[in-house]
Amino acid sequence: MSYDQWEWEGINEVVAKELGFESSRNARRRIGDFFEDEVARFAVANAQRVFRTAMIGGGAAIKRKPTIQQSMREHGKVFVHPGEDVPDFYILNGQQILFYDKRLIEIDGRLIPGEIVTDVWTDISWNGISSEGSVEFKNGKKPELLIKRVLDMATDPGDLVLDSFAGSGTTGAVAHKMGRRWIMVELREHCHTRIIPRLKKVIDGEDPSGITKTVDWRGGGGFRYYRLAPSLLAKDKWGNWVINTDYNASMLAETLCKLEGFTYAPSDSVYWQHGHSTERDFIYVTTASLTHEQLQQLSDEVGPERSLLVLCTAFRAKADAYPNLTVKKIPKQALSRCEWGHDDYSLQVENLPKALPEPGQQTLELE
Repeated sequence: MSYDQWEWEGINEVVAKELGFESSRNARRRIGDFFEDEVARFAVANAQRVFRTAMIGGGAAIKRKPTIQQSMREHGKVFVHPGEDVPDFYILNGQQILFYDKRLIEIDGRLIPGEIVTDVWTDISWNGISSEGSVEFKNGKKPELLIKRVLDMATDPGDLVLDSFAGSGTTGAVAHKMGRRWIMVELREHCHTRIIPRLKKVIDGEDPSGITKTVDWRGGGGFRYYRLAPSLLAKDKWGNWVINTDYNASMLAETLCKLEGFTYAPSDSVYWQHGHSTERDFIYVTTASLTHEQLQQLSDEVGPERSLLVLCTAFRAKADAYPNLTVKKIPKQALSRCEWGHDDYSLQVENLPKALPEPGQQTLELE
């Protein structure tokens, strides 16, 4: 039907008549809130026919001024500005017609009216979350729907989600169901009593709670569980930093390869090749105190075409005496790389520099 043949009536009166009432006032008196629910359902079901009007401002008003003025003179008639380049820009009584379907968004398979997102979300219920995931975490759990909303806003399928305070594992469970990859970090027994049992149920398709039905989760996937190694360095009884006695030779070599940016790949035939950064650059880790003779022998074996980083507890020679060797002491070399000896959350948080805004991105300054 052409827009100049449109006829309209208030939505409340239309719904009241469909329900068998003489007027919306009579319907509200008889059925109360149920009537408002019916109006909302009708609006969604007929969103392409339901509209409201809104003031036209700014450049849009300047561009269409003659048509707006004509519309105000001829009440009850719908106009389209000559040469209109915006689809479905209709003018009634000097205002723009806004159809309800432009406001609807699809969430979890349902069309609902979109609202401007604020930082207070009162629409997500916390009732029954104690049973989500079949694990208990008193006063610590968050609704899966809450985490889903955050991930919907900030991530796409396949993205990596990090939760360094995993708690009961809600973040990982929701991310897994939503097709995101995830990393969770937690202390001690929480992993075994809450997180691992919960994630196993998610993977086996045995968790019907939370967002399972919303996202049609049926199970699948997997995860790896790692235990963080003990602190590489510990203080002795005199307060000096020393290599932790829990570390054996291979653990020490692998850890220092990681800290120095080398790939841990110990050679079966060359004792000083614990790892490499390139095809000609290697690393050697030892708890021994090296003499000049030992370092000279290393230098000769490495040869002029290769280079070697030597990490040892002590050495008796000039560090720059060997052109193909870089000699450093441990634990001194490792002390500045991170904090050592912590088994709790008392870590210093690095104040990283702010990222520069992308071209065209606006920033807000508060005074």
